[in-house]
Amino acid sequence: MEIILNKEDLLNGIRIVEKITAQKSSQPVLSNILIETVANDRVKFCTTDLNLSISHLAKAQVESEGKITLSAKRLGEIASKLDNKPVKLSLNCETNIVTISCGKAKFELIGINANEFPQVFDEKEEDDEKSFEINKNTLIKGVKQVVFSAAYHESASILSGVCFNIDSNTLEIVATDGNRLTRASKEINSKDDSAIFIVPSRTIQELIRISSIVEDEKVTIKLKKAKIQFVFENVVFQSKLINGTYPKYQQLIPTSNDKIVYIDREELIGVIERVCVMVNERTNRIKFSFKENTLELSTDSPEMGSGKDFIDISSNFDEIVIAFNYKYVLDSLKNMDTRKVKIEIATSLSATLFKPADENENGDESYVCLVMPVQVR
Repeated sequence: MEIILNKEDLLNGIRIVEKITAQKSSQPVLSNILIETVANDRVKFCTTDLNLSISHLAKAQVESEGKITLSAKRLGEIASKLDNKPVKLSLNCETNIVTISCGKAKFELIGINANEFPQVFDEKEEDDEKSFEINKNTLIKGVKQVVFSAAYHESASILSGVCFNIDSNTLEIVATDGNRLTRASKEINSKDDSAIFIVPSRTIQELIRISSIVEDEKVTIKLKKAKIQFVFENVVFQSKLINGTYPKYQQLIPTSNDKIVYIDREELIGVIERVCVMVNERTNRIKFSFKENTLELSTDSPEMGSGKDFIDISSNFDEIVIAFNYKYVLDSLKNMDTRKVKIEIATSLSATLFKPADENENGDESYVCLVMPVQVR
């Protein structure tokens, strides 16, 4: 194998795939990047940790065909230090040594035979395969709005994932950890197909990272048995799905909370961030005291002292006192694209909803953040 790439194309290819490697695996090849020629002007970069897999097609001048796996860490370090000139990679098939040349610089990197790299992508189309097309920015906005509510467990438990519910050209994205729940709804081209599946949180975080690098406007979602693929023009990102049945989240979102509050989002964020300085770090509890057109936020810690602040509101009730884990409320507020927030309350111990109030301006009319209160003390 002998290929020549622009430094920018080489670095970009490494940057897209290098995070999907297994550094502590019993299989050393899983910490490597598979580099394989696929046409006279294209080379494929591929990595996997057996749960996640990614491939990227990069422009290259292919002098001779071949494939090899090289350390993602070492190759990335070398490429980042090279001058901004064409980079030549030459493979000695007998020794698995790749010579990397750029200007006067020359490195020899020992690789692992490409035959040891696992076959992670099945190119065949399956009868039950489904595909859906969506605007990339719409998808990323939706997953960012909910992923923070997923349970942060290393295991593949149901609540550690994000639920995708596709029906009638609508995609609902939902996450919950049992104490809070967020739901975003986006338009999608589903060809009238429907599907419900659970994507691991780590997959979502990697999708966000990858999407910030690729410039495509659209992304195709493909479902293949127990796997999902996010397909861009030159990138295919694949993940295992979480097996199981997601909670019936529609039944968890109350529809009859009659106490309504309108409040400036930025001001509320500022008040919470001031008061939380004095919060008890074991409980993270802040008390919300709604009184006519004023909201008092307060907290106290036996070890440190207390804090209190006020903000103007518009409400349709006299008063109620309710307490929240302030981090849950802040996460919800910071992921809303709205000037004012609508808070819907029933009782001091029932689920409270935080919604965008100026929903018609930003298309977030179905975005809901549900937060369970904590005991008022």
